[in-house]
Amino acid sequence: MKPGLYLIATPIGNRDDISIRALDTLKNVDFIACEDTRHSSQLLSFFNIKKKLLALHQHNEADKAGYISNLIHQGNAVAYISDAGTPAISDPGAVLVRHMYDHQIDVVPIPGPSALIAAFSISGFQTNNFLFYGFLPNANGKCKKALLEIYHKKVTAIIYESPHRIIKTLKLISEIFGENHEMVIARELTKLFETIYKGSVGKLLIEIEAKKDNQKGEFVLVLSEPTNNDESTELMPFKEALKETLQELSLNQSVKIIANIYNKNKKEVYNLALELKNDE
Repeated sequence: MKPGLYLIATPIGNRDDISIRALDTLKNVDFIACEDTRHSSQLLSFFNIKKKLLALHQHNEADKAGYISNLIHQGNAVAYISDAGTPAISDPGAVLVRHMYDHQIDVVPIPGPSALIAAFSISGFQTNNFLFYGFLPNANGKCKKALLEIYHKKVTAIIYESPHRIIKTLKLISEIFGENHEMVIARELTKLFETIYKGSVGKLLIEIEAKKDNQKGEFVLVLSEPTNNDESTELMPFKEALKETLQELSLNQSVKIIANIYNKNKKEVYNLALELKNDE
């Protein structure tokens, strides 16, 4: 096989989704780099693929990239697979790929399963444009800031979410987009308990919050494009948004963010921020 890096998409839940080309490539490369060798060895063993495995994850990607490029310069073909789905999409891989380009090494995509594309395809939202955000920030203020920015972009958005944060995130979406905003929630895509929820944010929040089982697994959220028919063009009042942002970020950061999102004069926002700080 021609020396180079082969970026291979693997199943996100159902092993039958792996492509013939992916299997053929995995069988013929010299080395397979994995996000988690223990996890990937189960998949490879199932398909009777035995290769030298290399661990490459977010904590060692920059260091391991040099080792892998040396292997390729020595005439080896190296595959990279993440735990599930397409590498470098909310997964390690981008640093590795950039390193290969910097060292004039060929990078070959072997396409396949992708949770964001699968969820978008069954959303029913007719648009040629969408924003993929990945995982929202952990901090409440930064998460709210991200959702406000997404709302004001007026575009269909796709977000990944984990089971322990799904309720909190849905409540923030309801607060910012409005409880009548249309969305799709894809839970455990391609797995045994795959569930697709479609409807208003308020309705889906009630449905998922009602049963603990509905909060298990991995989630892909597809938010329809905000329109003038939504509850309000400014669902979170300007002053309230500034007050809550000040609780999470510095005064200067809060002023910059809120002024940009609400298209307000920075001096006006700064003066209000000082008043809110003094009232505390």
